[in-house]
Amino acid sequence: MLSLVRVAAWILVAAIVAITLVPIGLRPVVTANPSFERAAAYALAGLLLTLGYPRLWPSILLGTVLLAGGLEAGQTLTGTRHGRLDDFAVKAAAALAGGLVGLAIASWAARRLQARASG
Repeated sequence: MLSLVRVAAWILVAAIVAITLVPIGLRPVVTANPSFERAAAYALAGLLLTLGYPRLWPSILLGTVLLAGGLEAGQTLTGTRHGRLDDFAVKAAAALAGGLVGLAIASWAARRLQARASG
């Protein structure tokens, strides 16, 4: 199960990188609200990465925020995209929220396993 979560997390990270850096005309649109799409993608990435690597949660939280900032900066290198501070804020906040939810779930699951093992 843990391996499946890790694979899903890295597939999502790769998709986020690709979707963020492709020309705007190739960017898929799922909903009418791009901020919702950004938030959902980064929250899910933070959640899955934290569930997949619960002991590395501080690095996951920092890494997802750095990923959001790096990709926003990377958009300035493309001809059809532009990095924006408000987009970064949405992505970073969502990644942190998803990571914290993942941390809470991982902690709950560890306590539950420990309780089952002890009696």
